[in-house]
Parts: sequence; C-alpha cells; structure tokens
Amino acid sequence: MVNEALPEAMRDYSRVLDKKGVGKLLAEVAKNHPDKYVQISHQLNTIGQQSAYTTGGNSFGLDALRKSTIAEKLQKELLTKLSPILSDDSLSDEQRSKAVVELVGELQTIQTDAVYDESERENNPLARQLKGAGRGNKLNLISLRGGDLLYTDHHNRVIPLPVLHSYSQGLKPAEYWAAAYGARRGVVDTKMATAEAGFLSKILSRAGHRGIVSAVDADEEPATLRGMVTSVDDADNEGSLLAQDAGPYKRNTTLTSKMLNDLRKRGIKQLLVRSVLAGGAPDGSFYARDVGMREYGRLPAIGELPGLTAAQALGEPLAQSSLSSKHSGGVAGSSAHRAMGGFAAIEQLINIPKSFPGGATHAQINGRVEQIAPAPAGGQTITIAGEQHYVPRDVGLLVQRGQAVEAGDALSEGLPNPSQIVQHKGIGEGRRYLVDVLRGVYRDAGLPIHRRNLELMSHGLINHVRLLEETADGVPGDIIPYSMLEHRYQPRPDSYVAVPKNVVGKYLERPYLHYSIGTRVQPSMLPKLTEFGLDKTGIEVHDDPPPFESEMVRGSGNLLYDPDWMTRMLGSNLKQGLLHATQRGAISDPEGTSFVPSLARAVDFGHQGVLQSPKVPAH
Repeated sequence: MVNEALPEAMRDYSRVLDKKGVGKLLAEVAKNHPDKYVQISHQLNTIGQQSAYTTGGNSFGLDALRKSTIAEKLQKELLTKLSPILSDDSLSDEQRSKAVVELVGELQTIQTDAVYDESERENNPLARQLKGAGRGNKLNLISLRGGDLLYTDHHNRVIPLPVLHSYSQGLKPAEYWAAAYGARRGVVDTKMATAEAGFLSKILSRAGHRGIVSAVDADEEPATLRGMVTSVDDADNEGSLLAQDAGPYKRNTTLTSKMLNDLRKRGIKQLLVRSVLAGGAPDGSFYARDVGMREYGRLPAIGELPGLTAAQALGEPLAQSSLSSKHSGGVAGSSAHRAMGGFAAIEQLINIPKSFPGGATHAQINGRVEQIAPAPAGGQTITIAGEQHYVPRDVGLLVQRGQAVEAGDALSEGLPNPSQIVQHKGIGEGRRYLVDVLRGVYRDAGLPIHRRNLELMSHGLINHVRLLEETADGVPGDIIPYSMLEHRYQPRPDSYVAVPKNVVGKYLERPYLHYSIGTRVQPSMLPKLTEFGLDKTGIEVHDDPPPFESEMVRGSGNLLYDPDWMTRMLGSNLKQGLLHATQRGAISDPEGTSFVPSLARAVDFGHQGVLQSPKVPAH
C-alpha cells in the first residue's frame, strides 16, 4: 500500500519506515517530486491511520506495562551498592548525596537502553511505537516499565532519592513527592522559560545584526597570514574555505568530506581555514569567503545577514528545549534536564555576570604553581609567582605543583569565564575559546549546533577594546569596536619582526592566524605559529603593551558601545547610551552595516534591493 502511493521509481519493498526512514522518504519525495509532495504525504497518512485501526497496532494491554525483568535485576544490584554508602557514618550529608547521585546516574543510561532492547525482543507494542514514527522516547518507556531513578527539583538540582518504581506499579509517597518538583517546574517553564529563552535570543540577534556580507572577498590579499586553526577531523570543516594551501588544495578551496579524507590520508592533522574570527571588512561586515558555504549550498550573497541567521540557529533550540521540560517530568538526565542546565550555562557565558557562579578559577599571572594549600575558610589556595588564587571547596584542580601556567588559564574545574580569556589572551583567542566552550555546552545539553554559526556569534559578542591613551577614535576609558581599531591601527615606530620563539612575552603589532593585535605572545601559541610557517617569515611585535585593553562586554550591553547612536536604540540602557553619544557628538549612518538607522528614517523602507550571489570557485 505504501509503495503504491509512491511514484514507480521510488518503490522499494525492503524499505524500513522507522523514524529515520519516514523522514528520509519524505525528504526524497520533496526533492524529486515536489509537485506531488502534498498528495503523497496525505496518502501515506491515510494508510497509516487505516492500518493502525484495522490491525490494532496502537493497542496494548496490561502485559505491555509489566515491570521489565532487566530493570528488576539492575535495580537490585543498585540497592546492594547503595547499602554501604548509606551506612557509612564517615560521610557528610553532602558527600553521601553526591555519592548516591553519581551511582544512580551511572545506571540511568544502562537501564534506558536495556529496557528498550528487552521490550523490542518481546515485541512490546510500546517499543514498536518508539521504533516507528510514533510519539514518545525511551525515557517514557522507562517511566512505564522501569523507574525514573532520579528527579530534579525546581532549581534543576538532582534530588538524591532513587526512584525504583514505575508509574505502572505506582510510586511511593516520597517518590511521588520528588516527582512533583519537576512536574511543577515543567508547567512553570511553559510560561517563564520561554520568555527567558526569547530574551536571550534577542541578545544574540543584537550581537549578530551587523553581520552582513558586504563583498565576496577583500580587494587585496591580507598583509599577514589570517585564519582559524582547526583539526582535520572536525566534520564542521565541510563548507569552510582554506586560508592556506593544504596538500594539493589551494587557498580558497571549499572543503568537502572527500577532501578532508584525502588530507587525513596524507598525514595532515591541522588546517588553517577562513573564518569570521580572523577576518572581515573595516566596517565590521563579513566577506562571503570568511563565512563559508551555508545550508543552501552556496556562499552567502552580498546583502545577506548570516549573523542574524546564526543568532536564530543558537536561540531556537533553547526556546524549544524550555518547552520540552513540560514533557520530561523533571527526570534527571533527560534531554530537557540537560537543556535547562545548558541554558543556564549559555546565558552565563553570554551575559558574563559580575558573580560567575560555578565558574573556574583563572590564573591572573604567568608563572609556575609554587604552592597548593588549604584555605582558612575552606577550599584551596594556589600560589603562582607569589600571587594567591582561591579555589572554592569541592572543586577539582586542573594544575599541580611545579606546573607552568599562563595568565587566563583555568586552574580548576568549572565553567570557564570567557571575559578572563579575552582580558589575558586577547580578542582572537577569546573568540576561539568562546566557540569551543559554547560548542561543548550545546553538545552536552543535547542541542545540535554548527561551529560556523558559533563563530559568527562569537565575533559579535567579543569585539571591544578599552582605550588607554588618546587616539583619533576616542579618549582613555572609551570602549570601541575592535574590528574598527584593527583596520586603523598602525604598528608603532619601534616595533620589529622576529622569530616567534624569540619574542615570548612581547605584544603583537599585527594580527596573525586568529590572534588579534595586542595579544601577548605566549609559549602555548608557538606550536600553531610554527605549524603554519610563521617561524620562517617572523611576526611583528613590540616590547610594550598596546595602548588599549581587550574587553568582553556583557551581551545585554553590547549595543551600548555601538559607534552609531541610533543603533544603540535597539539595545538596552537607552538613557546611558544616548547621553554618552550626545557627549561624544556621535553620528548615525543610514547606509552602514546596521539596518536600524535606515529603518528609523523610513526613506528606503519597503524598497527591494538586488542580492548579488557570488560564484563558488570550481575546485
């Protein structure tokens, strides 16, 4: 019946129509027979309804809800392991709770897959529904045939109470009480978390709204080697353009999976790819080749706004995950639980609160770890070159005595603070670091995200310096865009060119790779600088720090320092921004990279421009 509803060329009697199979089939119909898509999808839907009704395929009885045998076995083993932990009087309440959560958490994934596999072997209709394109997931099956094991409270903290009964059996009062926290959180999230995610998306849009493509490429090749260093094994390299020749492939070649496999076979481990982190026009806009191939299979056209597209790509999963908490019931380890934890971390990384809860301790100075000692108030003190760094209690250390560290390095576990990286390692390294951290947080939260979208947002979020001396662009204390400063900056008269290993501790006078002007040359930079030939050409440096400091502005205040006074009206702190603009005599440019002044004047409102699609190089 299914095949008869399909065009003859698409009929395949060995096709498996599980969730992936249905999606693949409909995608194939849309691609090859777009004019018949509505008709075919309607026919397939009708066939599914008729089959479910006539065969009883959606029916299940009490046997389908019976407690899983494998779940019974695993939970008995768990109780045996829990007994010594609960009876150990040497443990504090906090230590005991932590041990319980860790032990039960280890069982969560094992039980989820084991119960599903057992149900599938038994031909359980609930498992068949999950295998097909029906609603639900493995965690729903666990709730009915196993036990949720752990719940979270209204603060998204794991409750250290093992929940060993399924809903089919009925929960004990204490288990039901624990479940009530997550259930209530889910109801509240449908009202509150959606708004929070929406506001964070707005902040991302503000940061990315100037990310317009102004040209295919610069009129001239860059004066120094620019690009982002990436592993050849990173699948997100597909669609990026090479910034430097690699193997037989020349600069500006668009990378494909076939090329990446070839480069791996040739023993190449690292690539230098074009990226908005290490390029762009003087006005802060992007070149199409720095952005790379987009989801529609071509470079972005002149006039397109990949910055806003990236903001949507980062914000949309957060909004959707906030809604999914309603359906998770507060189960720890669920996608909604991970996403809520991920949202808090992402919001913190973007808005950089003064108090950075759960953050790592960063080194404030270069040197060796001289001493690690208990702190009087609890926790530990790490001494580096005579300067003490405090690490809170119950936080693991990442360094040991005698180890050399650089300013900005994380000394302890916890969420890295990107503003610390920017302060000590410069704009370029701060952008790269934020990409890596956000990528990890999104992945751990179960939210898919592409690296190049993160690059676009990191460029918008980290793009400011604070002036220390009077310049043509401002006075000491002024905060201006780094992208503007980079193209106007002239190396100081007593700068010089030298081999990187001979100028450790000096300051870059020109940008190299993804490193920005003013970055202090550190030992950790030498392998990358050497890998791409800068040990032969040398780098231009200065003995003294630059006349500015790199600074990460919190996301919600990003537009407060926009050079266009009218664009500041799109952001927050409007009174402060307008007064500062008035004091400085700021101007507004309706033909700049921000759409705000043009829309505000309404002169060109509704006029349709012509997008210029750049031709993709044939490589």
